[in-house]
Amino acid sequence: MYDLAYTWMYGAGWASREKDSTVRKSIMDDFLKAIVEGYRSETGLEDWLLIKFPFFINIVMTVLIVEAFEHIRNNGEEPEYDFGLSYLIKCIEDDIPYMGFFHDIYSCEKPFEHEDERINHFISILNKP
Repeated sequence: MYDLAYTWMYGAGWASREKDSTVRKSIMDDFLKAIVEGYRSETGLEDWLLIKFPFFINIVMTVLIVEAFEHIRNNGEEPEYDFGLSYLIKCIEDDIPYMGFFHDIYSCEKPFEHEDERINHFISILNKP
């Protein structure tokens, strides 16, 4: 499921400039159907797991957030504001499913970006000696 969620997230680029969320959803439903069929041709995948698909997208988002901060820490970099990370954090905090792709938070002009003063505050804390 992690593999499917990861693939779905990166496949969202195919529909990222579509303004109509119902069209984006239709495109992504077709995409998910195709990747599930491909996955099932090689492995067993129970239908009940697909009900948990939004949860696995949240897991992938969480891993991406942790990896980004781990990279900063391991490379001695100063944390800087990241609109993409802020977007992922907002989706998780506010329980917005499907990476916000079908929600009002999503913008075709700035796909998967969000500005949040709370993140700026968090980064300022991280940057203190």
